[in-house]
This record gives sequence, structure tokens and C-alpha cells, in this order.
Amino acid sequence: MPEDKNKHLRSEEDSQLFRQSIGEVKKLHSDKQNLVHEKPKPKPVRKSFEIARETQTIFQLSENIQSNDNLFFSRDGVQHKTIKRLKRGDFFIDDRLDLHGLIAPEAAHVLCDFLASQVAQKHRCILIVHGKGAGSVNQLPVLKNLAFNFLKNESSVLAISSAQQRDGGTGALYALLKRSG
Repeated sequence: MPEDKNKHLRSEEDSQLFRQSIGEVKKLHSDKQNLVHEKPKPKPVRKSFEIARETQTIFQLSENIQSNDNLFFSRDGVQHKTIKRLKRGDFFIDDRLDLHGLIAPEAAHVLCDFLASQVAQKHRCILIVHGKGAGSVNQLPVLKNLAFNFLKNESSVLAISSAQQRDGGTGALYALLKRSG
């Protein structure tokens, strides 16, 4: 048998008893709205020890790249015509990053953040200026090695090529990014 819905209604006596027990009530007047905002999804934060570990890995994997070496890397499936355009510097450069003056761990962190930002903005071609490493210990281009090996190991990068002289020559890299759908 269904319950009587009116059974739960309060009588005037119940209301009086309730008001007496809670005491005087002060009405709040406010023009502020209490809106519940959806919190943005947290972005992964790369810890400095992770970056240092990655930097070490990059240097362990690094080839013996010299200051004036022309660099090139391409993933399987990138069309020959696209590679030629990248090497000639025919792509519009959406953004550029200059790593001059940074030490390797700082450069790795900045490069990582920059690449993530470029992918999020759906940019197609970026320029990384790393310098030739003439001021480095033993004249080895530390930032050139770091930038090349870092970009080569990023899945969002389709191809890398040393830049044309007008954009920095062997002291800079073009990076062609995947088109995100």
C-alpha cells in the first residue's frame, strides 16, 4: 500500500516549535553569487629531477655532434617533398625559441615547455636557436646536442633540419610538428 504523502507535512505547531528551538534568524543579503566553477584539468608538472634525468639520458644518447654539422632527422612516412621544403626553410615559422645563455637543465626545461605550448597552439613549424657552442667547454656544442636529441625523441616532432643561414644556419634547427586533428 502506498504511503500517504500528506503524512510528512508539518503542522503549524511543529513550525512554531522549530522556530523557538533555533532562535532568531538573521537574513543575509548579498549581491555576490556563489557560482560553482569547474576546475580546469591539472596539467602535469615536470619536476626538476625528471628534467635532469632526461637531460642525462639525452647526453648519453647524443651523437658526437660538432659545431658546424648540418643536422637532419625525419620519421618514417614524411614525404620527400615535405623534407625538401623543411631543409630549404620554406615553411612559415610559427614561433622561435632562443636557448643562448642557458645551461643544459634550464634549456631542457624551457624547450620542453616551449614544445608543449607549440603543440597546444597547433603550430606546424618552429625554430630553435641553440647556437654553435663556441663558448662551451671543449668547444662541444652542448645545447645543439641537447636540442637535436630532445626533439628527435619527441613523438610530436615529424622532422628536424639545420636552419638556413638567414635563420641561424648550423646554430639553429627547424622542427616540423605533427598536425593535430
